[in-house]
Amino acid sequence: MRSKWMVTAVSLFIAPALVVASAPANAATPGIRSTKEYQALKVYVSELNAKKTQQQTPAEISKYRSELSKKRAKASTKVRVLYQKQLNQAKDRRNNRKAKVVALKQRRNAQIAQLKNARQQKLNSIAANRRAAIARINTNYANQQDKLNKQLKKARKKLAKATNPVVKQNLREEISAIQDELNTLAQEKRSDLNIANNKYDNQVENAKEQYAQKIENTTEQFNSQITNLQTRLRELYQQSKQNAQQRRADEFAIVKAKYDEGVGYINQMPVNGQ
Repeated sequence: MRSKWMVTAVSLFIAPALVVASAPANAATPGIRSTKEYQALKVYVSELNAKKTQQQTPAEISKYRSELSKKRAKASTKVRVLYQKQLNQAKDRRNNRKAKVVALKQRRNAQIAQLKNARQQKLNSIAANRRAAIARINTNYANQQDKLNKQLKKARKKLAKATNPVVKQNLREEISAIQDELNTLAQEKRSDLNIANNKYDNQVENAKEQYAQKIENTTEQFNSQITNLQTRLRELYQQSKQNAQQRRADEFAIVKAKYDEGVGYINQMPVNGQ
């Protein structure tokens, strides 16, 4: 259930990044045709078109060519400016998406830290239960041992004072029986302590294994999402860059076509004296 929740939470976090990433790369950047530089070139070519049948002096022809080249240069420079703007926008989008990757890594680290803290709390709880269980065992056997030790001390005092051989023999047998009981209690205590320690050792190992698996699953889920997101962002940036380069080439071609149109009109102009 936890793993299912984890995948859902991570997916909800990543979805907005991909939605933003899918926005058209060219939407915020105007085309060359809408710029004043291209419009100036276009208007000038129209003026040349109007003059293509009029007599011109060589100086005027030279002036037209120079002015046409200047306007082409300005329009071409604008193409480069628009390309750089589009590229910068792509870089800004990439940086914004990288911030989402960083945030996702922070969430991963926070959840892993929570799991490690929960693991430590679980281990602390097991340790407290172990101490309580061992204390109960020690207290239980201490009471029984104290009682037997008192009986043993009393029997030894009686033996020290006894003179009757039969009484002495009976006391020796009683002392031996008490010592046997003490030895048995010591063995039972060790056995109970071993059982308790084994029980809590198993709980410790199980807790470590469970939380190690949870930490591994959480790490793998987040790392997979992070890797997929990083790959997608690289692809989106490269696609945006390629789109910008293609658009730059297309707009250079638009400017050149308009320039060539103007050159054609100049070439059609009749020159005085020719």
